[in-house]
Amino acid sequence: MRCCCGCKKKENESVSEVKDAGKVKIVVLLGPPGAGKGTIAQYLLDNYEVVHFSTGNLLRNEVKNDTGLGREVSAQVGSGGLVSDDIINRVVESNLAKTLEGDSVVLLDGYPRSVDQAKFLDRLDSGCLKDTIRIIEIDVGSEVVVARLSGRKVCSKCGATFGYLDVITECSRCGGVIVKRADDEEAVLMRRWQEYENTTMPVFEYYGSRLLEINGDASPDEVARNVSDVFRGFGVKKRR
Repeated sequence: MRCCCGCKKKENESVSEVKDAGKVKIVVLLGPPGAGKGTIAQYLLDNYEVVHFSTGNLLRNEVKNDTGLGREVSAQVGSGGLVSDDIINRVVESNLAKTLEGDSVVLLDGYPRSVDQAKFLDRLDSGCLKDTIRIIEIDVGSEVVVARLSGRKVCSKCGATFGYLDVITECSRCGGVIVKRADDEEAVLMRRWQEYENTTMPVFEYYGSRLLEINGDASPDEVARNVSDVFRGFGVKKRR
């Protein structure tokens, strides 16, 4: 069932129970490709005191800075393989350790994508972070996802994502050329959706009462309001 702010509560769970388990330090955005996680992340960055971690950007930064982890990423990708869970976990752990020394809330986008990754995240800092992690699941139907992704665009320079409603040819952030994402073809989309169902959906059950669901089929303004309501419940400070 959905509560008054548009999120779906699990059975026998109240929103206050989710809020009060401990100080929130990490908020995970989960949802299928095209759910709008990038748009929501940008909205939260603009309005709340958060640090945004996209695993894709973290991996690219390691490669760009030619770190030991970055060289491992390059080697795996160069050989035609996917970046292993081990490397992704270590990249996330390294960046979290630096950021959580301060008071900022970390917004994780694209991680964890599997139950094994979720368990790794819970074990960090000897398990002390577990009660500070909250999850927002953006629930979107497959038909909506395909419609959105078929028109999604990306900046060829900085990688910023723009939605199907954005009628632009130049990136508003860096001035780069806007192009259609190569991995948004229909066959690729269906494969990614299947992977999401098989690998990521079990994560929802794993998180249990730490997860709140937002209706991602709603209008952008309504989604933003609902996410704001949840963030205020988490006690995350809004920018002045």
